[in-house]
Order: sequence, then structure tokens, then C-alpha cells
Amino acid sequence: MLLKLLITLFLFAPPIMEPEETAVAPYITFSFQDKEWTLTLSDVGFDGIDPTTLDRQAFRSWLSLVVEKEVNKAPRSATFQERKLIPHQLGRKVDRQKIENLLDHIHQYMNKRLELPIIYTEPILSTEKAMRLKEKRLGFYQTFFNPKKISRAQNIYLSSKAIDHYILMPNETFSFNQVVGIRTIQRGYRIATIIVKGKYSEGIGGGICQTSSTLFNSVDRAGLKIVERVSHSKEVGYVPKNRDATVSWGGPDFRFTNQLSEPILIVSTVKGGVLTVSIYGPSTITDPSRTRF
Repeated sequence: MLLKLLITLFLFAPPIMEPEETAVAPYITFSFQDKEWTLTLSDVGFDGIDPTTLDRQAFRSWLSLVVEKEVNKAPRSATFQERKLIPHQLGRKVDRQKIENLLDHIHQYMNKRLELPIIYTEPILSTEKAMRLKEKRLGFYQTFFNPKKISRAQNIYLSSKAIDHYILMPNETFSFNQVVGIRTIQRGYRIATIIVKGKYSEGIGGGICQTSSTLFNSVDRAGLKIVERVSHSKEVGYVPKNRDATVSWGGPDFRFTNQLSEPILIVSTVKGGVLTVSIYGPSTITDPSRTRF
């Protein structure tokens, strides 16, 4: 009797329904290095069927604000810090054209993890080129000072360090005031003798004109184009007459342009009471103003 009841229940029981699968909302995922970005395509208007329903402007806005903000980076030229060569870094940016082409065939790429297309760009100065900047010395000059005059020596040392291993690209103009920066007690500069309107006085940064004058003579020997140079109102003892270059913050500046075909490197050293400034460049450097056609 029990068996008959069980058979009856089995035969007339309602069928067991399989749970319906939840439809996955269309999405697209981009990956780059260790990062991923996922966009639900309905958030930019895509109906899952017609590619033309995708709002391209909304997609570009997401790409710019979310993805490119983290990925895009300007190239960085090789440089020197504390005389140590810092390698260049490639620039990178999202290849928008490839992504636009991808959106034309969105059905092939949705619900997939895609490698983000990237365009890499070279910096102005590569590490390889920076390593060649000391191949040829174009000019140098030395001046002398009394290292026992501590405040003046300190000012010469700080201003020399500021211009040391400075790279100047072709057609760029060097400004002593801009590169050295404002001379203040907070930055380590001290009060020392300066010349004001033909008379000796005391001021912060006294002595830095010896650095700018030494640089001027080195630059002049290298044949670079002098843009601005002003002599002191009184003769100085560390360079011959009319071979000086006075500078002051907010006043006279010493400026010159690299008119050569390659970058140049300023090397400035202080040892004992000797200040040496040299101008270097790669062996392939030429002066276009002297080129004959």
C-alpha cells in the first residue's frame, strides 16, 4: 500500500524547475600592469545589442577621469641629482584611437579582460645621450677666493652647487637668477660684502657674483651666445676688468643661450679657494651659426 502511494506521488508531482540564470550586465575591463578598471556598459547607454546606443562621449569621460588619470604620464628626461645620473622615463598615454576602433565592434570585447593599449613617447634627453655630455670640454675658467672668509665662501659654494651639472638643451636660455634662486638666510646664504652703486656694502649672498662671473668667462670661451651681462659699478679682484657679470635678485641677471646642436652640461666645483666652471658637450656637438652650406 505504501509503495503504491509513493509511486502515485512520484508520477503526479510537479516538475522540479531549474533556477533561472541571472543575466550578466555587459561590461568591459581594461588592465595595465597591476591595475584593472571595469565599466558597466549600461552606465554609458549601451543596450547590450545596438553598438550605436553606446554614448561615446560618456565613455570618453570615464576613460579620461578614471583610467587616463592613473595611466597617462609625461616623459621625463635624464638629469643629474647630486652629480648622480637619474635615468630618463618614457612617457605614456592611452591609445584612444585603438579604443575607439574597439567600440565599433563592442560585441567582440564586452565581458572580457583587455590589455589597455598604450602609446609610449621618448623624452627630449635620453639616458644614453646624457651619458655622453662630458665627452668634450668646450670651455672652462677658474677664479680664486679666500676660503677663510667663511660667509663669502659659503655663498660661493651654494651658488656653485646650484649650477653644477645643469643641462641646457639646444636653443634654451640659461638664467643665473632663475637657476640659483632667491638668496635668503633660510636657504643657507650669509651676509657678506657686496657692491652697491660703486660702494662696498653688506648684503645677503655677497660673493655669488664671483660664481656668475666665472660662469660668464667659461661660457664666453665655449662660444655660447651671451644674452644679458652687466658689469659691476666698481672693479672686482677675481676677474680682469670688464670680465665680470654682476647679478642680484630682482635686478641684473646673467643669461646665455645654447645655440649649439646638442645639449651642454655646466660643471661647477669648489675646492679650497678655487672655483672652476666648465662647459661640456658630446663629441658630435656643432655650432649651426658656423655651418657652411
